[in-house]
Amino acid sequence: MLLGFGVSRLFELPPARRHGLLLRFGAALTLGFVALRASGIYGDPNPWQLQPGGLTATVIDFLNVTKYPPSLLFLMMTLGPAAIVCALADRIPRLVEDVLVTFGRAPFAFYVAHLYLIHLLSVLLGVTQGFGLDQTMTMNRFYPQGFGVGPLAVFAVWVLVVTALYPLCRWVAGVKARRRDWWLSYV
Repeated sequence: MLLGFGVSRLFELPPARRHGLLLRFGAALTLGFVALRASGIYGDPNPWQLQPGGLTATVIDFLNVTKYPPSLLFLMMTLGPAAIVCALADRIPRLVEDVLVTFGRAPFAFYVAHLYLIHLLSVLLGVTQGFGLDQTMTMNRFYPQGFGVGPLAVFAVWVLVVTALYPLCRWVAGVKARRRDWWLSYV
């Protein structure tokens, strides 16, 4: 959060200067992450190692850094690419930008609604796969043998959830634009 406050002046610079600095900072942080993680000297309490499962397993282990509390390496591997994305954000087509801005104007509404929608879809999936409703309506983890779908179906559900919640986020963003009630800043 302090970093966000600290770099806020960067976003007041002319676009060409801002983009250049963001690209350099992003590249430096990302390359610094790779070098520091590869050295194993410092940055995360969870050391990486070559995995017997092959290259993919090793890459996953290399990227498996501590998120809570955020380690230096976690911050470097997330803030570096984020800075690069910020530098390139002006190149995003207007239609895509408008959709992303709509979600960004109603983050809490999206967050709360997506939890309920995903839980509902999970219950429906469990019932269609032959599990009892009482098995799916639990606060504990419900992952019995045979429950679930493959990665392509997970991606399709992700697209479905995001698409289904867009109208809600658009409505919330519209309400927030028309009204100035103090509590709307939290939605």
